[in-house]
Amino acid sequence: MIQIRHQIPGRLRLRVPALVRNRPLADWIEHELGAVNGIEQAVCNPGCASLVVCYRHTQLDAAGIRAELEAIIARPIDPSRLTCELADGRCRSCQRSAQDQTPTLGRILSLVLLAGYLGYVLIREHLLKRPVAQNPLSPTGLIALAGAIPLLRDAWHETFVERRFTLHQFLAFSLVLGILMGEALTAFEIILVLRGGELLEGFVANRSRRAIRRMLALSVKDAWVWVEGQELQVAVAELREGDRVVVRTGEKIPIDGVIEHGEAELNEASISGRSEPVFRQIGAEVFAGSYVERGAIRIRAERVGEATYLARMAALVDASLDQKAPVQQRADELAARLLRLGTLSTLATLVLTRSVERAFTVMLVMSCPCSTVLAAATAVSAALHSATRRQMLIKGGIHLERVGTAPCVCFDKTGTLTTETPEVAVVIGEDEDTLLYWAASAEHHNPHALAHAIVRHAQTLGIEPETHGISEHLLGHGLEAHIGEHRVLVGNARMMATGKVSLRRYKDAAQRLIESGLTAVHVALDGKALGVIGIRHQLRPEVHETLARLRADGVGHIALISGDEPQVAAALADELELDSCYGGRLPEDKAEVVRALRAEHGPVVMVGDGVNDALALAEADIGIAMGSGGSEVAIEVADIALADSAMGNLAELRALSRQTLRVADQNYYLAVGTDIAGIALGAAGILSPAMGGLIHVTHTLGILANSSRLLRAP
Repeated sequence: MIQIRHQIPGRLRLRVPALVRNRPLADWIEHELGAVNGIEQAVCNPGCASLVVCYRHTQLDAAGIRAELEAIIARPIDPSRLTCELADGRCRSCQRSAQDQTPTLGRILSLVLLAGYLGYVLIREHLLKRPVAQNPLSPTGLIALAGAIPLLRDAWHETFVERRFTLHQFLAFSLVLGILMGEALTAFEIILVLRGGELLEGFVANRSRRAIRRMLALSVKDAWVWVEGQELQVAVAELREGDRVVVRTGEKIPIDGVIEHGEAELNEASISGRSEPVFRQIGAEVFAGSYVERGAIRIRAERVGEATYLARMAALVDASLDQKAPVQQRADELAARLLRLGTLSTLATLVLTRSVERAFTVMLVMSCPCSTVLAAATAVSAALHSATRRQMLIKGGIHLERVGTAPCVCFDKTGTLTTETPEVAVVIGEDEDTLLYWAASAEHHNPHALAHAIVRHAQTLGIEPETHGISEHLLGHGLEAHIGEHRVLVGNARMMATGKVSLRRYKDAAQRLIESGLTAVHVALDGKALGVIGIRHQLRPEVHETLARLRADGVGHIALISGDEPQVAAALADELELDSCYGGRLPEDKAEVVRALRAEHGPVVMVGDGVNDALALAEADIGIAMGSGGSEVAIEVADIALADSAMGNLAELRALSRQTLRVADQNYYLAVGTDIAGIALGAAGILSPAMGGLIHVTHTLGILANSSRLLRAP
């Protein structure tokens, strides 16, 4: 029975029991449901019998989609309607690679058994000196053939359904050829490498997904609900729309809603990316995942559970990971070329020489996939090792390959281009030392980041603040301190208005600071304005140099996408001479900007560090997380993590990517060159079948030596 597991306007997740390990039905549902007017995308996961549907809620509803789905399942599958449309080597209708849905435990067990048998054979042959039969009907040949079934199935699907040539067909061809030629151990090698790689890839992907769900989880078990003048403790899972939820200092908000009583300073970094607390009062909208730094508020719940903004963002991140279109690895293209070349060479040798031995020699030279697999794989492995040594964590060779060719790079602001630490940029007043003395004295015991910046700046100039015993922090306004017989006010314009301080003299100066992207902090002593302080976040070291290197390396468009106020983001973009700026953007807005930039400029690299960047990182062709001080969820969802947050590593990444591609090309031409030489010698009868095997050793050693140069990359 079809069950609706999660529903928000425009997105529906259903459980369809008939989907369990049924890839043909999944393909059929995706194809037919995707053709329904109003449905934008349908993605099936046969492993957990799940179907995610994105639709236009103004045209369809959940009941209509469910009825369409039931009708589709009831119709017989028409294989002729499932043929993939290919463009640029990518499958449009699938938008994903075929996946082996064998349970993970079974795949691990099969890998262990295959490895164990291979170990037994090697011990028997090399230690006990007892030969093992490797012909097709021997136990070794039959076991190798059984272990190759998943690979053969993938090769069949890509050949006759998707109609494209990849490494799967090449490996399958080599495997079958090895068994038929009595080289079953070669088949074992192919199977073990492929199985091990798939398991490792699946482990990393599943680990990342679990981490995303865990980190974006609300992590609040109980809440206090206001009922008839009393507060009752209720499990968060039992909250309903319309409940009045009370949240105090240090507590996390468990629902989306509107403040109906009280005021507070909220940390909304997980929602907007802003590092400074935001003042919220009656009538303001708040989101689950934010927490109260100071104050107490009562919120009328409007969205709870999976309908909250944080939960919807988690679902969108997960969906974006699923929807990433597969990119064919460089080895696939090289393998397809070599497969065609090897087949033609073998047939031509047989026809021209009429010698089975010579044709067999040519086939042996061309049968092993090492030349193409190692050409890219060894270069990528060496480059990944070199990157890791420099605190650049790359989650796959394809990400290293693409980061060097993307023409568009997007940056988040806070925590990426700037640090989390604010600094005093400008001090405006008649006597700046006096202004800083009273401001630092008032803020000396205040834990706020802006207060620390003022105190630190004063001490840098040799101004030691005076201690005081009485101070009052006014939410959303600033601080009032009594130092000796003096009254000091430090805060925003509202704070000065409350204290009846005239700002006429510094009004224009404060406005200029705000327009330039700085936070304006007014200071008053005994009712008289002393001046205004402009505070900003520190730019990371090497920002200007890195941006210049990126432009010199071929990046045609650099954009800033930030959750900060538009004028703040625009000021930084102007300072850095960026090509475009998008300020005041929420997480889904950032992802939308990434999609728009991709449509205009091509593949996009997104660089960010926070939870609010996770969706944009997942949406981008390459997501790069600044690791130091960055959120774990951003690091998990990103393709590349810069563990030490060094901006210079961005330019180094592109340089390493280009060098890796050059080495891979060199390896490929070396491998193909030796193969062509082997073909010529074999066809001429100069090279025996036994000597044909040495061809693989020759180009393998050459490839390894060439790739090792990347280990020493600066």
